[in-house]
Amino acid sequence: MLAVLITGCTSTTDESNYDPLTTEVPTRPSGQKDVLGFTTPKMETVRVGFIGLGMRGPGAVNRFTHIPGVEIVALCDLHPDRVEKTQKILENAGLPAAAGYSGEEESWKELCDRDDIDLVYIVTDWKRHAEMMIYAMEQGKHVACEVPAAMTMEEIWNVINTA
Repeated sequence: MLAVLITGCTSTTDESNYDPLTTEVPTRPSGQKDVLGFTTPKMETVRVGFIGLGMRGPGAVNRFTHIPGVEIVALCDLHPDRVEKTQKILENAGLPAAAGYSGEEESWKELCDRDDIDLVYIVTDWKRHAEMMIYAMEQGKHVACEVPAAMTMEEIWNVINTA
């Protein structure tokens, strides 16, 4: 359900001094297929839950209020005041309040467990991105995540294999 694109650029004038970066590809689980070209049936309404409402999260919520066919269903942050502040963005856009999750380290899992969310948008600290993406996908959700998506090669491969 998630496609990951990692790109890089190397510029050198002396190709004899160039040593390309190589990474060992681990053995993939049986039956794995890549998600290149993955499509999903069209959804008339995409129901979104946001995790992380600190610096960039409220801006993402604000942008989504302008997208036709989006319903913002849930908002989550460790700090309750951030959820309340972001609810005002919905109110100012003439939209209904979203369910709020906060106060506990694992509150985000409750958001992911909801049956009425199609897309989980992750805007948290980098350390938890992979864990949150994997959990959300395991609950059948599509995932959008700010970069970096993962902090280690092991996390990257876990995200890829889950997708």
